[in-house]
Amino acid sequence: MHKNINRTLITGGSGFLGARIALRLLEEEPDTHLLLTDQVYSSRLDAIRDRIQFVQGDISDPSFTRKLVSPEVNRVFHLASLVSGGAEQNFELGLRVNVYATLNLLEACRLQGNRPIFVFTSSIATFGGKDMPPEVTDWTFQHPQNSYGVAKVVGEQLLNDYTRKLFIDGRGVRFPAVIVRDVPNTALSGYASNMIREPLSGTDYVCPVPRETRIPLVSIKTAVATLMALGRLEGTLLGDFRTVNGRGISPSAEEIATAVQEGAKKAAERKGVKEYTIGRITFKPDPSVEPIIATWPKVMHAERAEKLGLPADTDILSIIEEYLAV
Repeated sequence: MHKNINRTLITGGSGFLGARIALRLLEEEPDTHLLLTDQVYSSRLDAIRDRIQFVQGDISDPSFTRKLVSPEVNRVFHLASLVSGGAEQNFELGLRVNVYATLNLLEACRLQGNRPIFVFTSSIATFGGKDMPPEVTDWTFQHPQNSYGVAKVVGEQLLNDYTRKLFIDGRGVRFPAVIVRDVPNTALSGYASNMIREPLSGTDYVCPVPRETRIPLVSIKTAVATLMALGRLEGTLLGDFRTVNGRGISPSAEEIATAVQEGAKKAAERKGVKEYTIGRITFKPDPSVEPIIATWPKVMHAERAEKLGLPADTDILSIIEEYLAV
């Protein structure tokens, strides 16, 4: 680590990713003081509640954010957001959570003047448009066709500029859809988690996209490892464009369904039982989901992340087996 980290702030700290990052930090950096914030406290944090400081509040309120970012905060993981489906349904709330809150947090860091490491999560949703190629790179033009993606492009550019001005030491990653989430959320990409989690819990699931739908995915384990690495690497390695594509795999919805069956079969063999009972997966495209998913890239190349040594998954079956082993 290129600078001493003694206080780390995690926004969206009650979330699926925030709680996992907190746990990993406590394991690997036990001397780091952890400050988590979110609008509500989650039971995800119960196991570590006495080892963190949790502050409930709204980072779209600049007065709250400026109190939150004390001079002692020298690393920030900004994970708070209103994901794709929610931002489409409520434009004003999405603007407040995804744009104003990010700007408030950056401004709070600037006003404190101690140039913290600032880790930002962007998304594949920043790519889009009718002329977008099916496979994108770190340098593909970003023309999002959803409000969430637009907000993330704004965040990426703010990250660049606040870093250029030496207000922060920024670094970000455009994540593929992170799987397997513990509970459903409003992300349009949530079908990828749902069609694993629900059948493996014995519940039938109707997939809202066609069988051939293909988007980049990343496991929660790899997502956490990626953020941890970004929070530690030398920022100058990123140059003047501080956000990289995340490393993902791109199975089709049908390939996910097949891997669920195979994963269940292997789980049964490990447990020495005749079969692992799973729910049925059917496909019924949803007009509120399918058209937006169709504007996202099918494959996201991540040469910059690979050169930086950021981690990657191997295949969808491995992710499912990892999920079943927990």
